[in-house]
Amino acid sequence: MTRDQAYTMIDRADEGSTFFRVKICPDPNKEDMKQDLLLREITEKTMAIEDHIGKPISWVAAIHDDHTDKRHVHVLAATKARYLPAKMMIEEATQACREQRLDLDYAREQYQAREQKGDEWERER
Repeated sequence: MTRDQAYTMIDRADEGSTFFRVKICPDPNKEDMKQDLLLREITEKTMAIEDHIGKPISWVAAIHDDHTDKRHVHVLAATKARYLPAKMMIEEATQACREQRLDLDYAREQYQAREQKGDEWERER
């Protein structure tokens, strides 16, 4: 999405919409220490709250990973709901980060084990 498309989303928001700013920041010491989490996927899971609030929600997000060592996402959301379920969103973001961290670490371990096994096979020849 371009900046102009984001402005168009804002301009076309339904009358009476409330705008919310959300920041998603995985813990750089426990979750994103290798700076390899898929922030887009985490954001999508965090913002999947339409069923919970009972209203449609439009949002746009930008990943910031260039001006600090703490990668994070800024989200601008527009909805006719008067609140966003902050606690639920925090829990969802945390869960998504932890699941990704486990999956990424497991995949890395499996890859390293296969590489090591390949080295052993090469030595046996």
